Amino acid sequence: MKHRFRIALATIGLALASPSFANQPDVSITAEGQVIYYSGEGRPTRLSIPGKFKQAALAPDDRTVAFIEILVEGTPAYDDTRTQLWIADGPTGQARILFKPRPADDRKANMAALWNPVFSLNGGFIYVESEAWVTSAAIHQINVKTGTEKYVVDGSIHALVRTGPYRGYLLVQRHLYPKNPEDGAYDEVHLIRPDGKFIVAVPGSKDGDPVEAVEAWVKAKGWSAW
Repeated sequence: MKHRFRIALATIGLALASPSFANQPDVSITAEGQVIYYSGEGRPTRLSIPGKFKQAALAPDDRTVAFIEILVEGTPAYDDTRTQLWIADGPTGQARILFKPRPADDRKANMAALWNPVFSLNGGFIYVESEAWVTSAAIHQINVKTGTEKYVVDGSIHALVRTGPYRGYLLVQRHLYPKNPEDGAYDEVHLIRPDGKFIVAVPGSKDGDPVEAVEAWVKAKGWSAW
């Protein structure tokens, strides 16, 4: 994947770090690439065989799990990487492929390589990044029940707003081009509605430290996001 403009989430403070409690279900991936779900009592359930499984995410219901399987490890220059998205029920271990690779010439429709799954707050959708343009990924929304997808916006997922008036909205880092080409392209974090509508740019995130800018903004608002 093109990670050049990918943001690593901060674990500083409550604003961006997911809370950790005792007896809370969790999911992890072993060194052998096997996805394991842990119940609140710490009981493990295997959700996959050992393999090239990555980036497991736990839904708000604390039982549904999404994860990525790498099918072909290609190179960004040739756009030949192939991944697919799995969905599983943690307690029972039942798993199925939710979305298979779907290459397309249209960058907004290209779903050949998916990464970074994030559940919506109601657990009904999964947001993923697909490899798209040279300088930017594209964000898509996938229905958990049907597997149908919808393009949302260009950019990379920074976080999902968890509380406040914009709960359920996305914080997205985008690579943007000004009206005057001489000013040069820049990166900025935007608050984006689930249907892709731009709401506001995060102050201080333009070519600054996006993690610090978002953390400060979210904290000042009294919200949480991760």
